[in-house]
Amino acid sequence: MRKNSEKNREFNAACRIAAEGPAACAAGLGRANFGAEALGRLVRSKAGHDGGSLLVIVGVEDEEHVLLADGRLRTVEKPKRKKLRHVAVLGAFSPELQKKLLSGSPIQNAELRKFIAEAAADAAKE
Repeated sequence: MRKNSEKNREFNAACRIAAEGPAACAAGLGRANFGAEALGRLVRSKAGHDGGSLLVIVGVEDEEHVLLADGRLRTVEKPKRKKLRHVAVLGAFSPELQKKLLSGSPIQNAELRKFIAEAAADAAKE
């Protein structure tokens, strides 16, 4: 658990320093300018019965809540509503999923499962 929080802090610090400015920080799920930039991000649940599971942000409800799905237990049709403080942002991001979510195109649960599996395999290599 400590590794994830350290990674999260490093990621958020890098965003603040980045040349892209506030938009990059929003991608790290900071409070400022939070919104569409978060869609398609991979997160790990820190609390609840699904603690430790990998999920993808498929919606933003408000400044404090996001909608998460994994394509298996939590499908795109019935996403999990979770507070931001209960998720840890991981480095993986899918621009294809973000584009589909922003345009309103349907997303298949298989796409989510594939993205999560690829991201987990990449993390295992590191």
